[in-house]
Amino acid sequence: VNVSDSGKLCGPKAANLGELKELFPEQVVEGLIIPFGVFKTHMNLEMPNEHKTYWQFLSDTFKEAEIKKQNGISDENIENYILKALEKLHKAILNIELNNDFISDLKSNFQQIFKSDIGNIPVFLRSDTNMEDLKEFTGAGLNLTLFNIKKEQKILQGIKQVWASAYTERSFKWRQKYLLNPENVYPSILIIPSVDVDYSGVMITKGINAGTENDLTVAFSRGAGGAVDGQSAETRLITPSTNYLLAPARQADYIRLPDYGGTKKYYTSFENQILNKDNIKEIRKIATKVREKIGEKSEDKNQAYDVEFGFKDDKLWLFQIRPFVENKQAKSSDYLNSIAPKIEDSKKINLSEKI
Repeated sequence: VNVSDSGKLCGPKAANLGELKELFPEQVVEGLIIPFGVFKTHMNLEMPNEHKTYWQFLSDTFKEAEIKKQNGISDENIENYILKALEKLHKAILNIELNNDFISDLKSNFQQIFKSDIGNIPVFLRSDTNMEDLKEFTGAGLNLTLFNIKKEQKILQGIKQVWASAYTERSFKWRQKYLLNPENVYPSILIIPSVDVDYSGVMITKGINAGTENDLTVAFSRGAGGAVDGQSAETRLITPSTNYLLAPARQADYIRLPDYGGTKKYYTSFENQILNKDNIKEIRKIATKVREKIGEKSEDKNQAYDVEFGFKDDKLWLFQIRPFVENKQAKSSDYLNSIAPKIEDSKKINLSEKI
């Protein structure tokens, strides 16, 4: 798949990752998608004790809510009615019986794509709906992602968990707030093998401290999910010829993704830097390729990108690339410029004197 399949076969996560695989085949993992149609096929099965399909139950819930609205029932009562029905649907989907042909096809795809039987390698299951990355509504993080699961039964149950997560109270309330048709959510599922990276983080293909177009700003932490909010990550400014350590890593704990599934927490000391010289060379190379391959498709040739990636045994793995959006109004704000500290570059400080 590629970006043209977003909203048709799958959501934007899978479509964008498929596009990334085409552009960077050696740096992106293999993956497979459970498309919208598989979910809808199961929703067309009869729902236990309801004498109607799961989809009919969902549709009837919103039709009844509209009738209540026309009859002057309060918004609070209508919302309580919908949430009660969705809770029932959520529990029913968790217990839905997966189609035998689908299970056989899934097992065949595991063998074909991952070169391993289902249950032998740990994978991520990522919810990827048709209602994400919209103009007024991203939907990011609303539905379920299952990390590093391995056992066959957990994967099969995980599929149902991801489908059902679209009908939780939190997910519905967010959709209801922004969308006119919050009931028409179709989850696809992106399945990718876990990469137990030694360290991971993000890169902005621009020197955001100095504002220089050809420099790179990089933040890295040990383990998986590095440089997330709140972490004291190793931060560097990488130029075409040099690199500057802006801040050392000070995150004592980190997680790894063991082969048996789940996560394992580790602790580290701070005497060693995270990125080595070979890593920095690879970062420069991938940044050049990102600017060339993705930049040529962009209307803005000077567009900067936010790149998520990691290193495993010094091999670089790409996880996600998206446009880096700057607040240009804030950048040019007279007030913000007025409170920014003025740095006296020529000032010298005697290290033997107390400050």
